[in-house]
Amino acid sequence: MPDIDKILEQLLSDPRLREGRAFASSRTYGDEPIIRRGSQMHGFVPEPIKQLREMQVTPQGRTWSEARLFFEQAKLLEDFEDHAPFVGQFISYYPTYRSMNDRQLRGYFTWRGNVRRGQIEDVSTSFAYVYIYELLMGVGAEPGVKAFEALETFYRAYRAFDQASMDRNVRPWLVDYVVDHGLDPKLAEPYTDAAHDKAISLLEGIDRAAVLSAPPKGSRRAPLDFGTLGEAAAKLADAVEELSTWRLKDSRLYKENPDDLAIVLLAVFIRLSRHYARTHNQGLVETLFGTRFPLRHLMYASAIHYEPAPHPDCVFELSATRRYLCKNGSWACDGYHDGGAKSAKLGDLARAVDRQLRAAIDFPAQLKDRAEPKYLVKMIDAEVADYLAYKEAHRPVVVDIDFSKLAQIRAAASITQEALLVDEEREDTPQDREPEASFVAEPEAPFVAEPEPTREQGRPEPKTSPAPSGSDPQDAIKDPFGLAAEERALVEALLAGRQAPVAKTSADLLVDAINEKLFDLVGDTVVEFGAGGAPELIEDYADDVREALGLG
Repeated sequence: MPDIDKILEQLLSDPRLREGRAFASSRTYGDEPIIRRGSQMHGFVPEPIKQLREMQVTPQGRTWSEARLFFEQAKLLEDFEDHAPFVGQFISYYPTYRSMNDRQLRGYFTWRGNVRRGQIEDVSTSFAYVYIYELLMGVGAEPGVKAFEALETFYRAYRAFDQASMDRNVRPWLVDYVVDHGLDPKLAEPYTDAAHDKAISLLEGIDRAAVLSAPPKGSRRAPLDFGTLGEAAAKLADAVEELSTWRLKDSRLYKENPDDLAIVLLAVFIRLSRHYARTHNQGLVETLFGTRFPLRHLMYASAIHYEPAPHPDCVFELSATRRYLCKNGSWACDGYHDGGAKSAKLGDLARAVDRQLRAAIDFPAQLKDRAEPKYLVKMIDAEVADYLAYKEAHRPVVVDIDFSKLAQIRAAASITQEALLVDEEREDTPQDREPEASFVAEPEAPFVAEPEPTREQGRPEPKTSPAPSGSDPQDAIKDPFGLAAEERALVEALLAGRQAPVAKTSADLLVDAINEKLFDLVGDTVVEFGAGGAPELIEDYADDVREALGLG
């Protein structure tokens, strides 16, 4: 074994070594490269990330679902923060820790630390979704209000970098989080179709009230009390603006006469609600927006999400027209599943009311006819006529006083006063003193003209109509209202108290056609469906129909 001390002594005695030491001692040093910390060296992997990787290869990690593995890894590294910024791109449709390499993982935990301190930077949208998935599962914030606030804050900030993606995915997740954790429904309002739902709820209320307050079955149509409709009409106008394809408040007529158009629109809506309740299987609101029903709902759709335990059974009322139900861990949403779309049918109704009111008051700008159903146009015209008659009857009286004639009135009053004095009073009155009598002119009693009737009191003369396609031309000659053979047969059977004959046309279509053709006769629906679903003739109109059809 060599003697180490001797080897060192020989080396130190070497003159070349001494020269080198002398050179080194006199050398002037410049900048030297800084030695990087081990954590910043390429290829260095912090211990927590090693543990994360180990979870992926353990027997449990291999059998867990991707969502379960992500959840367990997120809980393990919940408080970890790195100091190795990532420069590059990380793109994944369903990003998790497993889908990142070590450099990307270290970059993510560096970026996440900055986000938690309020420094939100655009590094990779996939990083953003991993952070959102963590918050949805209660990692990094206490589940409940605090986690929701963290989600909302991050969503609003990151929209500056990727608005389309955030709005498409995170907005519904915010609503789901409120429902999932039973938070205040108001927190979800900015991210739902709250205005849409409230407007439908208002229409439901008007529809329900109209049907419940309808006159007894078989009663004659009577004008509505327009004086009580103002407040409800304004709310209906707001709902129509929100729900329909017709921009009501952009209408020139609405801008100049908002109250008139809103009140007539409400009156038509009330009449139409009662009409649908009597003659259709569905109500008016259901016809406009579809039937409300529960539909299976997947919480946090398209997100990586894991819940350690099933959600308890519950019912969560998000709004008047939308609620969520959980049963055995499965969710359903009960509501109108129209996606917040505008209703073209409601838009057509609002436009038709706008057009017919313009025509009735000879408004300067008229709207073109779009061939709406005749029964609807007649119903609108009837409400317009009733409302204009109401306005005429309640028009305020204007008293015009001509003050230029005041001096003449005073002079005449002075003469009258002098003529009424008795002799004694006249003798006691100094002739050289001007009278001090004062005069207050009282306006003449206002003249109130009786309102002229706006509608004929008698029954209108029946008018002939061309025979419908496919019917016997003789039917139109025999029937002054143009009822087809099947339609007249149904009316005659109802008048005679017989069972309705079998017809090729559906009962709904027959009843609609009869009501449309006989509307001018009584100004109302003539045939409706009874409690058993069979057509019935309104009793109050039976004699009118019998006489008009020559069946007396």
